[in-house]
Amino acid sequence: MASEMEFSQHSKVKRRSPWHGPMVLVLLFFVVILVMSLAFRVSKIEVINASEYTDEEIISASGVERGANLFFVDRFKAASMIFSDLPYMDTVSITRQLPNKIVIQAEGSAPAAYMVIDEEYWLLDRSGKMLGTTDSLTAGNYPEIRSLEPMTVLEGEDMLVEGTNAERLAVLQTILPALRAEDVSSLVEWIDLRDPANPSLRYDGRLTVYLGAEGEMLYRIAMLKNVVSQLAAEDAGTLYYTNGSAWTFSPD
Repeated sequence: MASEMEFSQHSKVKRRSPWHGPMVLVLLFFVVILVMSLAFRVSKIEVINASEYTDEEIISASGVERGANLFFVDRFKAASMIFSDLPYMDTVSITRQLPNKIVIQAEGSAPAAYMVIDEEYWLLDRSGKMLGTTDSLTAGNYPEIRSLEPMTVLEGEDMLVEGTNAERLAVLQTILPALRAEDVSSLVEWIDLRDPANPSLRYDGRLTVYLGAEGEMLYRIAMLKNVVSQLAAEDAGTLYYTNGSAWTFSPD
């Protein structure tokens, strides 16, 4: 009996509390948070800048401060603040680099056209974002947009449109990048979006061009550039794009 009792006593096993594992995990979690908050502090803010704003203006607008915890920096909020404060901004990307660096990559919006709204000259970029008002002399460096009526316009915001005007804006968003890609924006006096299925523009001060509805806009603008190069310098009139690569010229 003694040996049995001795065996029984030595065979007892101490059991851990069921809370032991979760408590260890919670403790480790707080240790990790503490280490992150102490070790990863923002000490460098680099700006890769392709805009008209200074690096300091971009950093200030972002709200990112040196000494902040690297992992707690809200990149999306910072980008939103930059767009809100700096209307001439097109794209913003914010990334973290261990152990202590924030990189802000910013590209500015370039005026691509203008509109006359309530007797004011509004510049807009190729996506339709309103960049602010200017004088008539500056506006004259860009094509005038006609037959597009936004509901509201705010500096640094996309114009608000509805109905047929939404269709017209969608067409404009294909025309402006195409003009820029073919480097002919400076040759365009105005763009009329009255008929979004067949927009027109004034080209080189002597040609009224109807762009039609078929094919990629970049292709149509490239074809237009090629057709105009084959006309005589004194030729003036109207060009109609029909289908495929067919253009019809009607002289004045």
